[in-house]
Amino acid sequence: MAEDIDIHDAPVSFKEGTRGIWRHVRAYNKTIILLGVLGIISAIANGFVPYVTGRFFDALIVLSQGGSASPSELPYWMLLLVAWAAIRIVSDSVDWWTDRKQRWLATSLQLGIQAEGFVHLLQLPLSFHSQEHIQAIFSRISSASWRMTSIVRTMIEITPQLLSIIIGITLAISINTTLAFILAAGVVAYAIALSILLRGSAKTDFIAHRAWNNRWNDAAAAVEQTSAVKQATAETYEINRIRKTMQGDVFDLWYKNELNWNRVNFWQRITVFFTQLGIFIVSAYYVGAGIITVGELVALNGYALMFFGPLVSLGYSWQLLQNGITASGSLERIFKKSQENYHPKNAQISGKKRGSVEFVNVSFRYEKDQKDILSHLSFAVNPGQVIAFVGESGVGKSSAISLISGYYFPTGGSVFVDGIDTREWDLAALRSRIAVVPQEVALFNDTIRANIKYGSFNASDADIENAARDAHIHDFIEKQSKGYDTMVGERGIKLSVGQKQRVAIARAILRNPEFLILDEPTSALDIETEQYITKALEKLMRGRTTFIIAHRLSTVRKADKILVIRDGAVAEEGSHAELLERENGEYRRLYDLHVGLYE
Repeated sequence: MAEDIDIHDAPVSFKEGTRGIWRHVRAYNKTIILLGVLGIISAIANGFVPYVTGRFFDALIVLSQGGSASPSELPYWMLLLVAWAAIRIVSDSVDWWTDRKQRWLATSLQLGIQAEGFVHLLQLPLSFHSQEHIQAIFSRISSASWRMTSIVRTMIEITPQLLSIIIGITLAISINTTLAFILAAGVVAYAIALSILLRGSAKTDFIAHRAWNNRWNDAAAAVEQTSAVKQATAETYEINRIRKTMQGDVFDLWYKNELNWNRVNFWQRITVFFTQLGIFIVSAYYVGAGIITVGELVALNGYALMFFGPLVSLGYSWQLLQNGITASGSLERIFKKSQENYHPKNAQISGKKRGSVEFVNVSFRYEKDQKDILSHLSFAVNPGQVIAFVGESGVGKSSAISLISGYYFPTGGSVFVDGIDTREWDLAALRSRIAVVPQEVALFNDTIRANIKYGSFNASDADIENAARDAHIHDFIEKQSKGYDTMVGERGIKLSVGQKQRVAIARAILRNPEFLILDEPTSALDIETEQYITKALEKLMRGRTTFIIAHRLSTVRKADKILVIRDGAVAEEGSHAELLERENGEYRRLYDLHVGLYE
């Protein structure tokens, strides 16, 4: 079972980071193994290049002195040149093919991580989405995708180079053990300096990244709420806040982290400098004494570059690796969040009491340490009935409705839909029976046609138009220059509130649901528009079990049963007329307060 852990507070461990990388990389095992084999071939070939180059220069020196260094009919220098060319052709060909496969792997991995991130988010329960800053999660997925890709590419590139070091040391020892020892000592000194300087870098990197993420989220939220900012004439406030936090607090933390890498850069240059200086001083003596040849000196210098090249790259890449591990571990915490169990064991896809809903002693709270929002709530709804939930804000009306769709499950008691406990339902089958017309309709930035048929993707154009007519929006659509292919804009911004409501109603009609949930669908409408919406809703409600969440009590007069919710339980129930007859009743008090008259 997936582990539910906090995704923000604790620093990311190395284990979390590597586990996160492995989650996404393991699908590319064959490609990585192929790249590993190619890397070994490249390492061997590149390891022999300085050796052959040195021998080639020795042969040229002998040739320049009039000597013959040919062990066969071909000149020795030519044999070495052919060997050098052959090695380079193999090395360059392998490196070219490796680069091609790396680019394929990087592209596929990066887009794959992003795709799987969005797929995972879609399958997480509403409890996650209600608690998290989703835009921040999007940013985390994007950052982790390219950082993990960079880690994989860096490791694939550096690993063959590190293998070349082993080959190079072996060949360097065969030339001169003292110079080979100087090279090895320089490598060890650099590794020790790197480990000391990078101690604690993971923590400072985590703190800097967390601060950046938080301030980024704040700035993004201000931009997302631009209309509210402008309405409050708060541009100056937000601009100053963004500059102070991003260019002040975050800059200080980030720059402190960068200074640490500046010290790493300085010490690696010092180490390389003194190692090469030592080699050159000793080599000058050895060449003068005839202990080594000029060609062997060239070879050793080539090995010096070969040794420090990947180590310097590793030093430069360490920050990238550390950031990538942090990002991948942070993303791994999201992937460890439990997805909805859409298909529980022995899941039911249909029930015997079609259209019925029953709450039996239901208690519910969102968090373990939170007090109950619903407390021993019980009621029964027969097929085709219209049930209205009324009560002050925060008494649990929306929470009760969310239990019907299986978005949440009771912490006590049971909810039965069609006679089956919601915990035993196949969630896809359950939710396919339900349509919702919410108070705030969020449409996709697509055509009116696409928004109406969303969830009923195989609906014909004729069905879409019939649904639009029933929702009293067909005439409006026909007046648009592109008709049903008119784009509605981000979240339906090009449509009025009433027009968006009617699109939602048309969508619900097309779904032909068994259950209908109306969440204050007319609360933000003018009187004329409300009349259109009410007519459309009345047609939609016929023959369907309907739940209405209402604050405006004028919208619930025709309900078969009104449930007055107080403190998470049913305080009163009955028809509109029955409840008004109770002089000191809660419903009558609310009705007087909200409407101000009754018969």
